[in-house]
Amino acid sequence: MIKQLEVDGVPALLAPVTGTTHAGLVFRVGLADEPPARRGITHLIQHLVLDGHRNGRVGAEHTYFHVQGSAERIAEFVTGVCAALRRLPTDRIDAEKKVLRSEDQPVGPLPTRRHGARDFGMAGYPEWGLAGLGAEHLNEWIARYFTRENAVLWVAGDAVPQGLALDLAEGERQPPPAPSAALAATPAWFAGPGEEVAWDTVVRREARAAVFANVLERRLHRDLCLRSEIAARVGTEYQPRAGRTARITAVAEPLPERAGAALGGTIDALAEMRAGRIEPDDVATVVELTCRGLREAERKGGRLPGQAFNVLAGLSVRSLDDAVTEASAVTVAEVAAVAATAYEAGLLMTPAGTSADWGGYPAASLPSSPISGRTLRARGNRSLRLVYSDEGVTVVGGGTVLYDTCAALLVGPDGSRELVGEDGAAVRVDPAAFRGGAALIEQIDARVPARVRVDLRSAESEADITDAR
Repeated sequence: MIKQLEVDGVPALLAPVTGTTHAGLVFRVGLADEPPARRGITHLIQHLVLDGHRNGRVGAEHTYFHVQGSAERIAEFVTGVCAALRRLPTDRIDAEKKVLRSEDQPVGPLPTRRHGARDFGMAGYPEWGLAGLGAEHLNEWIARYFTRENAVLWVAGDAVPQGLALDLAEGERQPPPAPSAALAATPAWFAGPGEEVAWDTVVRREARAAVFANVLERRLHRDLCLRSEIAARVGTEYQPRAGRTARITAVAEPLPERAGAALGGTIDALAEMRAGRIEPDDVATVVELTCRGLREAERKGGRLPGQAFNVLAGLSVRSLDDAVTEASAVTVAEVAAVAATAYEAGLLMTPAGTSADWGGYPAASLPSSPISGRTLRARGNRSLRLVYSDEGVTVVGGGTVLYDTCAALLVGPDGSRELVGEDGAAVRVDPAAFRGGAALIEQIDARVPARVRVDLRSAESEADITDAR
């Protein structure tokens, strides 16, 4: 049973476990809190705090540090994390920036297509902000988010280790970000950059939605991997959010020359489940495995991080009995109801060069906001035209970015400017490619606020520039 207490003014969760003792310190801050011009700031702080350790992670809504071992090890680690947050080792900033640029960043188009260049869409963008971050920016971020009131400690063990001290600054609990919506309508599809088929949706956070995600995985695995040699791997993930919603993702990695078949199989599976054609044995198996997994997690302390996230969201700690009772009561009809809701909110990424029009999916689009004004034609390509006015810039036949909703202005080493709108629309202006382009660059620089400007001209930012295209 999970016990609630307080350590140095920080809410704490304690539960006895079988096996190795472990613990974690969670803060309510993540990628969804970062504006594009500060993208990467939380990750950089995590690296500076851990000094080479890999016992940390930055998620969409939370950043946490975790450790396992003896009571002495846990006390030393958690106390050290808090000490580093109070006295950030700023002499290592440049070195850690280089480390971050060498890491593979999980840049994917699904979050940006659904949410744009804000909140939960930030997971799909590179760490643009690294080049401009200094000690003052990091300490301001820490003062806002890495505070006593914005943290929860969890310990899987018999007691809070002696000597563990949470020396954190005073602050305020930060509310979870509200997911934005960039798409004009769903369900929808767009073509991705590779062969992968991917789908995501947003549903109500509840046990039957988690069961649906796992039933969908069983269905895709059976259809694409077992019955036919179409995909090398399929997988789904259920990601609960603080605001009582959850994101479900499904991915199919096709075998060579089988991308079209993987797309067809995925579309068929989603349509069948939407229509209520769900195998009762799949539901029964998933429910049984879910209940077994909850009990096993309780024994090993695996439920503690999720309950810590709940505390940060202002939700109550959920008992094992309640969780098992809800999961065990899920029926085929309830899974079918989730499938129908999930389908309507779904966003499908098809392999490059393919579409899902034939499957009844409209093409993904942003709400239309064209502007009228002066037209610039590209040198050597008169079909490429920009229209601009005092309000913003439009690529004819493409996107529009208004100055007052510009989320990021990327300044390239070639003198170009790329405006990224809050909805994810992007307009690139190369002054050498357009007659009158230099004058438009001057207008853009004058009208876009400095706080969203991202200078990519330094040599150390070349990797970020490549990723941004």
